[in-house]
Amino acid sequence: MRVMRILTRPNVGGPTGQAIALWHAFAQRGVPTLLVTGATDAAEPMLAPTEHGVPAMEWQAALAAGPAASGWVQLPALQRGIAPFADRAALVALRKLLAAHRPDVVHTHTSKAGWIGRRAAVAADVAVVAHTFHGHVLQDYFWRPVSWWLGQLERRLAERTQLLFAVSPSCADELAAAGVAARQRFVVVPPAVPLAGVLSRSAARARLQIPPAQRRIVCVGRLVKIKRIDHFVALVAALPGMHGDVVGAGPLRAALQRQVEQVALGRVLCRGVRPGIAAELSAYDALVLPSVREGCPLVAIEAFAAGIPVVGYDVPGVRDALAHWGRGTLVPVSSGPAGLAAAVQAVLAGTAPDNSAAVGRFAPTAVADQLLGAYRAALITSGRYHAPPPG
Repeated sequence: MRVMRILTRPNVGGPTGQAIALWHAFAQRGVPTLLVTGATDAAEPMLAPTEHGVPAMEWQAALAAGPAASGWVQLPALQRGIAPFADRAALVALRKLLAAHRPDVVHTHTSKAGWIGRRAAVAADVAVVAHTFHGHVLQDYFWRPVSWWLGQLERRLAERTQLLFAVSPSCADELAAAGVAARQRFVVVPPAVPLAGVLSRSAARARLQIPPAQRRIVCVGRLVKIKRIDHFVALVAALPGMHGDVVGAGPLRAALQRQVEQVALGRVLCRGVRPGIAAELSAYDALVLPSVREGCPLVAIEAFAAGIPVVGYDVPGVRDALAHWGRGTLVPVSSGPAGLAAAVQAVLAGTAPDNSAAVGRFAPTAVADQLLGAYRAALITSGRYHAPPPG
């Protein structure tokens, strides 16, 4: 079996980390993957697959290697947003790569890669076309007419996609409610979360220069409106003696810094992007998730592994992580930052729940096995499955 995985861009974030982890998990099972991505924006931090053991391949080398190609190929024309000329160039490039590589499965991730990659795969008559929704942009991102148009596009693509995956039950429910496809068509496969060695609390605090006895909580995410980082700042400001860290980058950095200076009086530190934050979460007393919604918040799973409590609004995605897969504290959105503050005080007065059992389901090897099983079943249904030779 040969797999081509297509991702819009290799930025710091969940989908890129998952794609890298799955590349290695599939390789361990003798299933080569060609990972195809676009390029990051100039101001966007990059998570380069080559820095995590995925070999880079030049475009011409990947074409020449044909079915034997395995590694990471960048297509600069594949980019975020609506860009008709670049989109056309990306579509043409993908069709050439598909003709050379001849994958059995094309699996796309994130919206733009899903739109262009699935069109190219269907045109190339790939046996199995799959797409993972790591969340969706059909609500809370764009004006209503744009959201309606995107919904129509996703519906048309879903009709030509054999396998539809969602990273959480809430994500699948919302996509079905939006009319993308019937609920039974969505298979919930949790995201692959590669967990590095977690530092001890003292070592993590030393690395982050946090005083040993200081109360400090953390919020991790892209600095965009839907993450509601301003609620985290307000929460810290409401708790005397509390300090907080914001880990992430994005267009709201300047506005967030102004809020920190005006409201939190310097008790919130914006640390920017920290690729090693999963290993450092043990430095904190709690993780806070104030988002409007999530597909599945990977940082919650990383917090489970670090052994710290998690508090978040009772919204799709967060609810799955804190009530379905693991144990955390959910706060009604209507209670706002004050409700988050009260919940943080309560968890700090108690003992962090043991979420070690919840972490295993997110292991890249476990996720890879689920995906490979789904691929094989779909290939058998298509009549184009070739069993591996014995031995």
